[in-house]
Amino acid sequence: MGDSLAGTTTPAPRPRALTETLRHWQGRTLLWTAKTLQNTIVGRHRRKALTAQRNRAIRAAHARGVPAATIAKAVDLAPSTVTGICGKSTATPDQKTAEG
Repeated sequence: MGDSLAGTTTPAPRPRALTETLRHWQGRTLLWTAKTLQNTIVGRHRRKALTAQRNRAIRAAHARGVPAATIAKAVDLAPSTVTGICGKSTATPDQKTAEG
């Protein structure tokens, strides 16, 4: 009685367990897709917005007397890049009016 199945130790896969495994991997695939989209398509737009915000902060700091070299060192940019963001002159507005 039932001697033919005596050596079997692993149960046959149940359809429900297979469905749960497939559902899990579909979820992982969708997560990978969302992450890829976030880092490529949406990332460009976000990067532009963050760069614009950074540039506004750099201009505001420079307008309040922080030297371009100090800003460049703090934000890890080349001094020429900071000077380009702030404008060609590195003098503060107060220095311009005192000279001119």
